[in-house]
Amino acid sequence: MACALECERLGVIPHLFESGETVGWEWPSVILLLNILEVPMGGNIREYIKDIYKIDIQPISPCTELIMKSPNQQVKITGNLGYFYSRGKRKSSLENQLLNMLKNTPVFYNRPADYKELSQNYDYVVVATGNEKISKELGVWEDSGQVHIWSALTLGHFKTDSTTIYFNTEYAGEGYARLTPFDSFHAIVDLYNIGKDKFETDKLFDNFIKQGGLSHLELKYQMLLPPFSTGKVKKFQVDNVLLAGRTAGLTERLTGTGAIAALGSGIFAARAIIKNKNYETLVKPLQAHIENVSAFRKIFEKLDNDGFDKMVAITDTPGIKQLIYNTRLNFLDIVGTILKKVL
Repeated sequence: MACALECERLGVIPHLFESGETVGWEWPSVILLLNILEVPMGGNIREYIKDIYKIDIQPISPCTELIMKSPNQQVKITGNLGYFYSRGKRKSSLENQLLNMLKNTPVFYNRPADYKELSQNYDYVVVATGNEKISKELGVWEDSGQVHIWSALTLGHFKTDSTTIYFNTEYAGEGYARLTPFDSFHAIVDLYNIGKDKFETDKLFDNFIKQGGLSHLELKYQMLLPPFSTGKVKKFQVDNVLLAGRTAGLTERLTGTGAIAALGSGIFAARAIIKNKNYETLVKPLQAHIENVSAFRKIFEKLDNDGFDKMVAITDTPGIKQLIYNTRLNFLDIVGTILKKVL
């Protein structure tokens, strides 16, 4: 949809194929876009999207409080940290907001289009299916493993500007869990399980709810989501087929965030096609940033619960907290570049 929006701006009307009867993930979700993860040299993520991509996406609410919990440590970080955005089929979701920005693009619903057939009938095909299947078929996917996600919509009383992240190898392995609010009474609770068997996920989610002190919440319904494959691509374009978003491996492997890179790659695909620019050149900086953030994953893979306790405690150190959250230093890209060389 970001690609279609940019095509319209540049005077070309594309065709958009959607496999479902509406846009958006089948499951409800809330994502947190942190300034520190997404904005070069600090700044405000919403303003960054408006400035760079000319898109203003309305968040659910700002995030002013981030709580990190490990088995024996808890840290609270406050400030203008970022924004919460809805994903899925809600009217306020990121997907539906983008859809409503389109003026002339025809959308063909319930059409699981074949990219091979389309590539014979269209000048260019931009693939943004949200998974790596087509990238594998094209022989450009480099796999880095899978994340198993168990999610639940919960009822309770929540601070709309606060999120909590949990680290505990007993239920999350090398991953993490989180609680993120939709509003004052609804929140999404997710377990991102890395290094554990997917068949254990149901039991591990129950352990998380108990050990995380969340047993008081009413679980409206629970969902085992499709496995999230991590990796990257060797090439972003094969003949007249351009890969964007998660299909192009543009999801960082630290927290699983990829919305901004997905928007950017879609927009860059449109500019490459219409302005006759090199798509690989345009999108490479997005991949470089993704890989810089993902470099921190190698540290996580080596941590046990004592290590997570130390990590959480360190983030509460005044000098470290100031360095990461309250300066305009491009911390993650600088350190990530170093980590890629030494780990």
